[in-house]
Amino acid sequence: MPTILTTRAIHSPTIFFSAQNDGKERNGNNGRRQSLKPSSSNDRSSKGQQRYQQISTSIGKPTKDIVIARENIGTTVSLTAAAFGIGYFLGSNQNAWLTQILNKLPFSRNKPVDMAEVVVNEGAKETYAELFLIDKLDSATKASKFRVVNDTVMGGVSSSAMMPPSPNSPAYSQFAGVIRLENNGGFASVRRALPNVDASDYKGVYLKCKAVMKERDEAKQFLLLAKDAECSRNFANFKSAFTVRADEWEVKLFPFEKCFKKGERMGRPIERGPLNVKDMTELGLMVLRGEEAQAGKFALDVQELGFYI
Repeated sequence: MPTILTTRAIHSPTIFFSAQNDGKERNGNNGRRQSLKPSSSNDRSSKGQQRYQQISTSIGKPTKDIVIARENIGTTVSLTAAAFGIGYFLGSNQNAWLTQILNKLPFSRNKPVDMAEVVVNEGAKETYAELFLIDKLDSATKASKFRVVNDTVMGGVSSSAMMPPSPNSPAYSQFAGVIRLENNGGFASVRRALPNVDASDYKGVYLKCKAVMKERDEAKQFLLLAKDAECSRNFANFKSAFTVRADEWEVKLFPFEKCFKKGERMGRPIERGPLNVKDMTELGLMVLRGEEAQAGKFALDVQELGFYI
């Protein structure tokens, strides 16, 4: 099996994801950095046993700019620039006005995605042999890797953050916030950048999490977000919806073949292939408006994020 993620020499700029074990045994390398790939079938642990291995990722050379010709792109850019200029003179609500303009552009002609049409928990019947950790969110440093992207970028007033561990919950962080519908808003998210990771030897993404408040948060649909390099250039993403219980930790599985087949931009489908798992650039979490239960406060405890086989 080909090596997925490799480690460069010390003098090269390298990003290392967190190396974690299951807490019962220590890695015998005395803290030395190393690159690991999925174990062969002969070395894997029995089904259901969690083994965490280090994922180390080198920062590759920047790829050459790719000029992508798209229909009406000149018109889109011109109208967007004009909208910013006109909106500046309209006062404090220019972002909401800009949103109305963007909704009339060519890529906004499709019907918005209805939360009722989203398939929830597509990976519910999946199983895993091993888990490969990207982040164990047990520190403020780990939580700070998640940047906030809320509907404030389009005039909304929703809020969210990846809250770091507290003295009462030192082993995990919390994705928490408020979904508000004013100014046609209604989404909140946090995003974790990946340095162009090749995840083609993995089956999918996993998230270890649990709902905070049973009646409130178990009724909500959360979204796992994924981006590849093309998505990062074109402001698109892939989303997979899931629900979660409050009484115990769950390992939620998101298989690449099922969960990330259809991309979207601003809630509207786009014509392109499935997620390019050989060039992943971002993972994230989102709560999006839809059913009545989606509005208001929410909280999701998050302990781990990674890949699985």
